[in-house]
Amino acid sequence: MNNFSVKKWWGENAAELTKSPENVLSDYETWINQAIVVSAIRSPEFNTTDKLIELWEYLKSNKIEISVISEKIEEIKNFHFNIIDEKLSWDNNDIKEKVWEKFSEFMWIIVTWIWALHKDKPQKSNDYKIDFGNGSISVLWFWEELSAFINSEVINKLWVDWLKSEVVDLQWVVNSSNEWLKDNELFISLSEEIKLRVFSVIVDSKIPVIPWYIPGFKEGIEKSVGRWYTDATASMTAFWLSQAYNVTLEIQKSVIWMLSADPRIVKEGTKIIEQIDYMTAKEITGIRGAQAKLLHSQVLRKELQEAGIDVRLFDPFSDNKWTLISKSKNKLSDWVEYIWWRENIIFFSVSCSDMSSEWILSWVFLIVKEYASVDIISTSETEISFTIDWWVSTKKLDEMSERIKKRLNIADNWSDDFVKYERNKALVFCVWQNLYHSKWSLGRAAMALTKWNINIEMVSQWTMERAMVFWIDNKKMKNAINLLHSEFIN
Repeated sequence: MNNFSVKKWWGENAAELTKSPENVLSDYETWINQAIVVSAIRSPEFNTTDKLIELWEYLKSNKIEISVISEKIEEIKNFHFNIIDEKLSWDNNDIKEKVWEKFSEFMWIIVTWIWALHKDKPQKSNDYKIDFGNGSISVLWFWEELSAFINSEVINKLWVDWLKSEVVDLQWVVNSSNEWLKDNELFISLSEEIKLRVFSVIVDSKIPVIPWYIPGFKEGIEKSVGRWYTDATASMTAFWLSQAYNVTLEIQKSVIWMLSADPRIVKEGTKIIEQIDYMTAKEITGIRGAQAKLLHSQVLRKELQEAGIDVRLFDPFSDNKWTLISKSKNKLSDWVEYIWWRENIIFFSVSCSDMSSEWILSWVFLIVKEYASVDIISTSETEISFTIDWWVSTKKLDEMSERIKKRLNIADNWSDDFVKYERNKALVFCVWQNLYHSKWSLGRAAMALTKWNINIEMVSQWTMERAMVFWIDNKKMKNAINLLHSEFIN
């Protein structure tokens, strides 16, 4: 079975024009097949979709001048041209000429359409279809297609005559039934549709360059499937390719891999997590406020895990360092690999002698859901404790407390049964692949924290297999993270 690398190039596409082609050449020289997924070319200072919205706002104003419209179009064009000039060291006039040809035709179609026909603002939550002489196009999709076109042209000029690429046309890949499918069914259906488009490029021995955005959903892709970004399109491409190839999915990001902790808290000694399994990676990216932006949930889908697709997460501007996410656990992993925190948490506790009675937990959480979302839960025979977010007001907390007391028939003067809450608490998460088989892990953590007199107020072994959560005082959070990191990782 041949090797195949599906590359999702990182977020700020402007920088990719210098580094990612080297990545293409490296795989080409080692006989690895490739497919590339890109988003719209942008920079931290310039977002083409935002500029389109700005143009819409002007076209809907009372005073409109052709010269101003031309200036706004010229600004978007010049951004792309400046990126090409800045990032490419060779003669690129032919690339700019082709870009301008595509760009100028499309922009005036957009101007006419927004000005004369459409009232709604083009934005990332909708998907507008424009019919014109040669067919139809999506407004939002064009930016991705233009980016794919530029990147394809760059690859075609890498001075290797037989190394060629071609843009994959995903316009209207969505059929009429797609919007009614459930998540996993939609993933499979779109994978099959994308397969046909990509395969036609592969059979011609060319590298497919794929725009991430999938147009064709009547009310926009977000409403149907959420913000999938490039990670999802790359995942779907990797999934069907795995039926014929040994596939690695490369997620290139402008981040420093997957680290053992936040280097802003642990000043020295943070390490790269070199290898991790799918479920542990899900645990890490699922912790709110942690590394959720590092990997979209679509990358860690069960379909990819079952297909045995390895995911390589790395920064293309850093040499020979990455995090490998695979189906199998790292058997050499004995202790904690990742530590995170969440601060300014509210702890809520309910103690009732009848806690084991039927439906009592349902009653409590039916009340709580009207006021806040519950995060971590710990229970015993007579008590339940859980965390909720800091923003819930004292007035709401008092109201919720009184309703629970009334429902459970808890009097204020009872000493054993109570409903109470505490602010300014913190959660510290310890995640590793083999928690279930690790001995003395809780004992080691407790001993480490006692060195700084940090009291563990409660422990929740979150999923038994991969994570423990300590509930501590907010003021001790940073010390706790550094102590645990030193104990388990350094």
